[in-house]
Amino acid sequence: FKTDESALQELMSVYQHRRDLVIDGLRSLGWQIEAPKATLYVWVPVPQGYTSQEFVTLLLEKCGIIVPPGNGYGDRGEGFFRIALTVADSRLQEAIERMRSAGIRFS
Repeated sequence: FKTDESALQELMSVYQHRRDLVIDGLRSLGWQIEAPKATLYVWVPVPQGYTSQEFVTLLLEKCGIIVPPGNGYGDRGEGFFRIALTVADSRLQEAIERMRSAGIRFS
């Protein structure tokens, strides 16, 4: 099927906005992270002292947030977790707020 340019621009704007919500939220929690240029995902480093699996387990247990560990995508993904930008803005904001409430910070 064919997508017209205006629909494509609108979709790109949605993902850029979601990316910015996530990046700004993570920065407010201590992550020093650059915004990716063009992607549906944000790869986020885990805090020091955690493996990818340990940190995503912490997010699940303390915050009820499900994200995949980076090492699930190969050895080079160890030390990261991945946030999908394919969910609604409100869910992304809620995840950041759950992290904040649980005292999750990058340190």
